[in-house]
Amino acid sequence: MLIVGKDIKIRDFTETDFPQFQALVGDKNNHELAGLEYSTDSGYVHQLFEMYRKRDDANVIAGIENNTMVGIIEINHRGESADLVLTREIGFVIDQKYRQKGFATEAMQLVIDYGFNQLHLKEIWASTEEKNQVPQKILEKLGFKYIYSADQALPFANQSNIVRYYLLKK
Repeated sequence: MLIVGKDIKIRDFTETDFPQFQALVGDKNNHELAGLEYSTDSGYVHQLFEMYRKRDDANVIAGIENNTMVGIIEINHRGESADLVLTREIGFVIDQKYRQKGFATEAMQLVIDYGFNQLHLKEIWASTEEKNQVPQKILEKLGFKYIYSADQALPFANQSNIVRYYLLKK
């Protein structure tokens, strides 16, 4: 996929993205705020990177000027039943040093336009960790409506992991 915007582009992963991917995955804050996998084990991170590179629904958010990876955006299938074929779920994470520059908003808008105009989706979902208000504000700014919250904690984890779900319809 290649979608070019004003300040960023959304493109496929390349081998040169590995150092930045490793930094994203090695930042525990990204795991806590966005649900991105967390690891400092370079072997595991490389396996994870290869998995992302092979996925059609995961892409790099890169700066338009230098093509440097600033984050990841996904437009995941929600299921294969007839009711879900024309719906997807967007997720994104931006590296800390590139936040507050409008990259997430622009990337989301590009993927929303792509989803509705190229994939002919009827609805797009997004979710955020309950305490992560920045992406919630971005979603609301882009027209998403809060629908419900769910606890996604693992069984026997002895902790809560509340996730808020948002919906945008065409």
